[in-house]
Amino acid sequence: MQQLYLTMALAALTVMGLGLTSGLLQKLPLSRPLLALAIGVAAGPVGLGWMRPEDWGDPHVILKEAARLTLAISVMGVALRIPAQDLPRSRRPLLLLLGPGLLLMWAVSSGLAWLAFGLAPLMALAVGAAITPTDPVVAASIVTGKVAKSTLPRDTRTILSTESGANDGLAYLLVLLPLLLLTEGTEAGLGRFLSHTILVGVLLAVVIGAALGSATALILRIGDRRGWVAESSILGMTVALSLLAVSAAHASGSDGILASFVAGIAFNTLVDRKAEMEDENVQEAVSKLFTLPVFVLTGALLPWSAWAAQGWTLGLFALGVLALRRPLTLLMLAPLMGVKRRDAVFLGWFGPVGVAAIYYALHAREMLHDPRTWTITSAAVTASVVLHGVTASIGVSIYGRIAGNAGAEGPWEREGGSA
Repeated sequence: MQQLYLTMALAALTVMGLGLTSGLLQKLPLSRPLLALAIGVAAGPVGLGWMRPEDWGDPHVILKEAARLTLAISVMGVALRIPAQDLPRSRRPLLLLLGPGLLLMWAVSSGLAWLAFGLAPLMALAVGAAITPTDPVVAASIVTGKVAKSTLPRDTRTILSTESGANDGLAYLLVLLPLLLLTEGTEAGLGRFLSHTILVGVLLAVVIGAALGSATALILRIGDRRGWVAESSILGMTVALSLLAVSAAHASGSDGILASFVAGIAFNTLVDRKAEMEDENVQEAVSKLFTLPVFVLTGALLPWSAWAAQGWTLGLFALGVLALRRPLTLLMLAPLMGVKRRDAVFLGWFGPVGVAAIYYALHAREMLHDPRTWTITSAAVTASVVLHGVTASIGVSIYGRIAGNAGAEGPWEREGGSA
């Protein structure tokens, strides 16, 4: 119990400390997830030894469940921040990124895992699937805030936010397919994937999320008209909605992350308080309370000895994932998406690997009883948090200068103009 309260206190101090120095941090090329990860490393076994995961029982299960809840709340925040009126204009790029784009990133990540570590094909597919989705938690630090809002075009922020929220749920299919084939055999695993994962895991999650989000929005509208609801209650209600969606989905055996995102989309579409839904204070508050502690825990659980055993190959793999997985995909899809080169480069680099990969890697570790999924994925997560954390503010600034500060509210400029 002493370790539990010490860990809670350290996480709380991290949230408070980074909040009190937020103005200073905006001037530095350091993101909050990066600093939280560093605090976890410093306080963990390789640092001061204040946090001792070996005393927590099964620390990987604790981190997995913390990551699940954080993802559910984060994708809800993404859904609330998306201007519904902007989605039709970004429909084509979104469909390409969430369809062929997701599959291409899966193929690149899996191929790199197979080449680097000589994994069996299905094992490589499972590891590749874990690091495929764009993380909404780390991406939020790139597309939110005054600097991003004044520099990045509104459609660029919308596309990155929407994609990072949606593909976390869709990645459930990519992760479960190789895991079921590995644990149950080809015929039984494929049958369970078609009958359970798609029907129950995904379609039921969509139904649950849409029903809960719509019902909450309609009840809120009735309460607003009758004067039952205070204006300040929206944050607590949406956090509760995300927890309700992930709990209901988990109880029914479906994907809680996808259910939470769909609930947020349904709520955002039907609720009257559009201005409040787009207010990034909702996302910022959630980020401080839930996201940073997950990175503190991750820092304490990084498998340093397993990394050392893998040698330089692991480092090259992590860098290869960041350099090829998403940039290569955006390069191939850019002509079909009809976007300028600068948009493709920006979206290609800033597609971070984060909490979603942590959750799916630990889920795979639990199903396969194979620590390699965590060893490999945690290296990619750490590389992404460090490199994207250092380059986020610089990248946004460079993008703004190249784009000539075209305006945060304007649509993407299409190919044919100057780059």
